[in-house]
Amino acid sequence: MEHWDKVLPHCIHTIRYEEMIAAPENQIRSLLDFCGLQWNEACLSFYTTERRVESLSLAQVRQPIYNDSVALWKRYEKQLEPLVREIFK
Repeated sequence: MEHWDKVLPHCIHTIRYEEMIAAPENQIRSLLDFCGLQWNEACLSFYTTERRVESLSLAQVRQPIYNDSVALWKRYEKQLEPLVREIFK
């Protein structure tokens, strides 16, 4: 993301998953502000919409934000070590 922030400054809004889980309203407000959109209370209850969803994330769209995946990557930390070493040489 650092690369894209340099190549396209002020064009990408980064949201960290853990921050979204901890404070969804703050993160959603920040995103809407970045996009020049107004706040709408419905953003917090997106999962209640009855509109048609045609994406592979259909099941996720129909439920509130959950924290089940926070730090899930740590299960694979040992297997990821070679990749992390390579990336951060």
